[in-house]
Amino acid sequence: MLPRNQTAWLWIAEAVTIAAVLLLRSGWARDNRWRQAQGELGTLANNFYEPRRDALTNGFGIAGGVFGGLAWGTATMSVVLGGVRRNVVGRGLLDFQTSILAGAITGCILGAVLGLALGHWWETRHRRRRAEANASHA
Repeated sequence: MLPRNQTAWLWIAEAVTIAAVLLLRSGWARDNRWRQAQGELGTLANNFYEPRRDALTNGFGIAGGVFGGLAWGTATMSVVLGGVRRNVVGRGLLDFQTSILAGAITGCILGAVLGLALGHWWETRHRRRRAEANASHA
């Protein structure tokens, strides 16, 4: 299906994808202490951070999927040529599309993890700056 030199990359990508899915499902960098953090800011309304964090996670997930599909597509274009040489163009094209799909899935999940990490970093930084501003005005 894939050229031999792509097999190791495929296994690495799948292992990283499984680890990233576990990280996304673990609940890391979610709003689990929001009551305490919002109380420090003087309010219990928490409708500011979650939508922005979700937008970062989803946006990076989509961008990662597009980039992953394009990257795997350009790296495995030779499978179509292999199918032409073996006189089974349909099989080569199917292998090519499968590799693009695998790249898109991997890129999407890794992009979502990156977006989640950036969203968490932004939120903690923003909360700290708001708390410092509130403390200086009090």
